[in-house]
Amino acid sequence: MNYSNWNRIKLSAILSVFRLKPVLQREIGNNAAISVLKKMKYHYMEIDKREPGKKGIMSYHRILLITGLSLYRAMQEEPGVDRDVIGKVHRVLWNTGSRQQTGFIAYFVRRSTNSFEQFLKYLGPRNERFFPCPPWKKVEVEIENGVGWNQLQCPYYEFFKKEGAVELTKAYCDIDRLVAGHVPDSVELRRERTLANGDSSCDFYYYRKQL
Repeated sequence: MNYSNWNRIKLSAILSVFRLKPVLQREIGNNAAISVLKKMKYHYMEIDKREPGKKGIMSYHRILLITGLSLYRAMQEEPGVDRDVIGKVHRVLWNTGSRQQTGFIAYFVRRSTNSFEQFLKYLGPRNERFFPCPPWKKVEVEIENGVGWNQLQCPYYEFFKKEGAVELTKAYCDIDRLVAGHVPDSVELRRERTLANGDSSCDFYYYRKQL
């Protein structure tokens, strides 16, 4: 199946919206960034062709998944930047919009009368518009001085497992800690288990900070 001109336009728009080039330049240097972006476009098109389309918010998650995997594959092929690739992908993903979007929401969360509950609603697992169930599946568990979930199914983990890159799940999982770090006076995330590490679930244990 050929990759249509329309899909090429969409890919160019995605790269522009996520501002991948300047972020990559800061992470790995100008010359390497140009080479990685070229390889990334090839991998993105190949993954996009075989990955079923999604609707609604899951179409956005699909873009995030394909972007991360294509970047991962491209960096693995690039001499000089093929070390700590998962860490590099993690930093690039965080700095291509996630940090700014999280920071904007967190600004209002920190100023709310109950920042802990507002964090869970807008930036945590209670935001079921962004993390719909299904495809996510989680059960709430009781913890002292907080709220916890065991996540039994995760479309990110399933996607990378299917693509033979389950180790890349960590680049996304670690963003959860950065998000919680935007409300440092109210929230602490503790996690010991993840699906990607072979556990039966991922821990999302959010504790209220003692002021």
